[in-house]
Amino acid sequence: MPAPLCDHPISPIFGIVFLYKWRPDELRDGLPLPDPGPVNEHPELLHDIFFANQVINAAAATQALTTIVLNIQSNTLKLDDEMADFKDFVKHLDPPLAGLAIHNSAIIRDAHLSVARRPPSPAADGLGPPPPRPGEVDEDVYHFITWVPIRTPSGTLAVYELDALHDTPLYIGEVAASPAAKVPPIEWVTVVADRLRGYVQVNAEAEIKYRTLAVVDHRIMREVAALERLRARVEEEGVTRPGDEAEEARLMDVLAAEDERLAGWTAESARRRHDYMPFLVETLKLLASKGELTALIDAAREQKRATAKAAAKAAKAARGGKSKTPKGDGGRDGAAGGSSHG
Repeated sequence: MPAPLCDHPISPIFGIVFLYKWRPDELRDGLPLPDPGPVNEHPELLHDIFFANQVINAAAATQALTTIVLNIQSNTLKLDDEMADFKDFVKHLDPPLAGLAIHNSAIIRDAHLSVARRPPSPAADGLGPPPPRPGEVDEDVYHFITWVPIRTPSGTLAVYELDALHDTPLYIGEVAASPAAKVPPIEWVTVVADRLRGYVQVNAEAEIKYRTLAVVDHRIMREVAALERLRARVEEEGVTRPGDEAEEARLMDVLAAEDERLAGWTAESARRRHDYMPFLVETLKLLASKGELTALIDAAREQKRATAKAAAKAAKAARGGKSKTPKGDGGRDGAAGGSSHG
């Protein structure tokens, strides 16, 4: 493990989420596994792991995060009373019933709805988004897999893969850990990295679109605590040590950057959740009343035609530059192709 990773500002990491674009033709079991995983050397831990099956499709992200939160083993983080009561209630349920309990939990549902994108409201005169067609699949459907570290009786950290579409947690490896550690050491992430590379390699031809996310400590709270400890020590000792001023300035810069980033997230979430449909409908009505709507629509259509024409011309030029149509080929375009995935 490279030393810089151990001191990474997002450390400690309590769980990792792997989400990928779900395809309509995909089997229920999800992506092909890189391998079945090593033999579980700690079957007794299965009783201590919170694991729930996915019983609805509309809250997969919320279930993934809930799964990580309820499996955090740390002396520095504690669940609030409501989540602690929920964890105590579901710990003896089987995975399908645990998934149903997540679906029916008021506190989890409220948290989910607080950040969920609201569907546009239909206008009074019937304008609005078209209703979904029968069998139509949302293009933004993702499946979530999580990885969590679980402490073993011997003091090591066993890493488990939790896929809500599977029947049980999957043991994928373990790392050494100090019994006195208050948070999981960053080294457990290397086990996940190997597993993630396996997923990507096995499914390379499918060109899956994926992203990885980490559940980490609240950096603002952590840096505020560090700043308070620094100032308390200086006040107690009555003297400033070399480097104290620089460290205080660094912490202040970090807090300013985190506050700015949090403000950006808050604004982005508000824009994403806002219902713009009434505003758009009223704008169209106003333009129509002024006699400007038809001209704007015609201009937009002309721009669309011009853009399509330019794209077709560029594509034709690209094909002509790569290969010329051989004589006697009946006038068909020469074959040229390519793909990119990012």
